[in-house]
Amino acid sequence: MKGMFRLALAASASLISLQAMAGRFINSSQSSVFNGLAYAGAAAPGSSSGATMFWNPATITTFRRLTIDSNYTFGVPTTNITTTSNSAAYNALFSGRSGDIGLDYWVPATYVIYPYSEQLYFGVSINTTYGNSTKAENIWQGSLFASTSKLRVTTATPTVAYKLNDMWSFGVGLQVQYASARQVARFPGAPITPVAGGVGITFADGWGVGWTLGATFTPWKGTQIGLGWRSFVDQRVDGGTVFGAAGVGNSFGTLNLPNRVNLSLRQTVTEKMDFLASVEWQNWGRLGNARLNNPANAALSVLPFDYRDGWFFSVGSEYKVNNDLTWRAGFGYEITPINDAVRRFSLPDNDRLWFSTGFTYNWSERLSINGSYSYLYIYDAPITQTLGALRVSGTSRSDAHLMSIGLTSRWGEGLKKDEPLVRKF
Repeated sequence: MKGMFRLALAASASLISLQAMAGRFINSSQSSVFNGLAYAGAAAPGSSSGATMFWNPATITTFRRLTIDSNYTFGVPTTNITTTSNSAAYNALFSGRSGDIGLDYWVPATYVIYPYSEQLYFGVSINTTYGNSTKAENIWQGSLFASTSKLRVTTATPTVAYKLNDMWSFGVGLQVQYASARQVARFPGAPITPVAGGVGITFADGWGVGWTLGATFTPWKGTQIGLGWRSFVDQRVDGGTVFGAAGVGNSFGTLNLPNRVNLSLRQTVTEKMDFLASVEWQNWGRLGNARLNNPANAALSVLPFDYRDGWFFSVGSEYKVNNDLTWRAGFGYEITPINDAVRRFSLPDNDRLWFSTGFTYNWSERLSINGSYSYLYIYDAPITQTLGALRVSGTSRSDAHLMSIGLTSRWGEGLKKDEPLVRKF
């Protein structure tokens, strides 16, 4: 009986070989400051963090000195899936509990901003913009449909911005992306060889190019609005695959990564407190049906995702305790692009709530320390997948802890006089 299911695994593997690389694998962990706000106000001007340029390149016009912002986020996700099938034999052979299939991760992000003149500003950022990892250490009912996978997309974005006047600024950036992927479906403990029945992408990588655009608008004192856009990128990956007894071959495919638009507000409430809010749209609907051209099994090369667009809403507040210490907190609600009809065991995502808090401590005039924590509550996710006559159904229960630390340093004398880190108009 186990031999039969091993053959079924090999027969279905090219179909699942990109599933964990699509859907909700966008990386939101880009800033130790905005992690403490549930990313509220990320595209609005006025932040002390250079990470704001990730959402809106025009925001760099509020920085008066050479600024280097380094961020390090450690994520601890937990995902447990319980399942049952319509086959008594399958239920008897394999456990209906996955164990924790979430993988801890560490994500760096760096931003550099250089104010060349009162009107012209330059910047560059290096980020992991997309990423996903799943593991399959236990033999359980979902092993037939899930696999061990890893995707990482690293993006460098040189940026230029122009300050038209005290009301308007505009910015543009070039995204240069490098993607690497690995996903092999096999029973735990089996080596990745044709003889052992390993199936999937042994390694693939590729390059892509996109754009960022943004504008900031300050209609009156204390109100700052930002609109930022990160373009879609058609990320082509090429690499080696293995397909059971069919052997090792070369495969290639394209992931149509989404564009995203962020509208943010920073509103001064009192001399010590700012209110922040954001709404972000993520165009996951353009993903459509991805294709992995695998010569070993061309018949199963089309991957039907049919995702909807994603949305993220958040609000937050910053409170300046004194000249050295600022506290912040935020709340967010994120709508996943994955609905019940297309959810898979390899990426059991669902809508989530963000609860965030953080601080900035000004160690000196030139150095600030940022720290933050977010708890992500993820709604239970029902999953049903079929292979021939076999149907496996279950429920995924997940949450995550995000802890972030960062340093913001400022260098040089700056433009004219040195102004406060968070400008009030």
